[in-house]
Amino acid sequence: MLLLAAWRDPQRRAWALVTVAGGVLYFALRSLPLFGAGERVAGEDWNWSGHLLALGGMLALAAVLNRRTGTAPHEMGLAWPANLGAAVPVAAAALLVSYPLQVITAGRVESVPAAAWLFVATMPGLAEEVAFRGVLLAAAERAAPMARTIAGVRLSLGAALLTAAFVVLHGFGVGTIVSVLPGALLYLWLRLRTGSVLVPIVAHNLWNLTVLAAHR
Repeated sequence: MLLLAAWRDPQRRAWALVTVAGGVLYFALRSLPLFGAGERVAGEDWNWSGHLLALGGMLALAAVLNRRTGTAPHEMGLAWPANLGAAVPVAAAALLVSYPLQVITAGRVESVPAAAWLFVATMPGLAEEVAFRGVLLAAAERAAPMARTIAGVRLSLGAALLTAAFVVLHGFGVGTIVSVLPGALLYLWLRLRTGSVLVPIVAHNLWNLTVLAAHR
């Protein structure tokens, strides 16, 4: 969809290709350790190394875009957040509403190992936000810059399409509708409101922890 939206303009089409290629790079690096031969180390079921590789790949892509296209770090969300007075209450309210919904719809597991809590509290938000609300978002917005102001933020077509792809890549079903879609909209709003990936990273990891807690 992003390629179709940008196809008639060569420059925008190039940015769409950067977005798609960056997404492929992210998932390829994240999946790479899963194809390693032999017995994996303890805790590797949570793919720490894959997420760290993906994070490194996104930061490397950010450096390339900065050097080759002049895209500034703050345009990719790599900046200190602003407008925290508005962002923090919204994030807190969303998390408070999310938890009872998760409890109602989530399945139950007998126990959650400490490694799961540690992983969920750190890596998914860090890697995914730098990618989808950071580097790839900057490229997608240049590919499809048409925008409307919604809920106090400038929402571009590129940002909407990238967020839709993020949700779809998590799969389909009740869990996606209850857990992933509202979270994705929250992270995008926080990124656009604060101009930084830092607040979405924190919100993403806290959101994931509420999901995990709801399964207990």
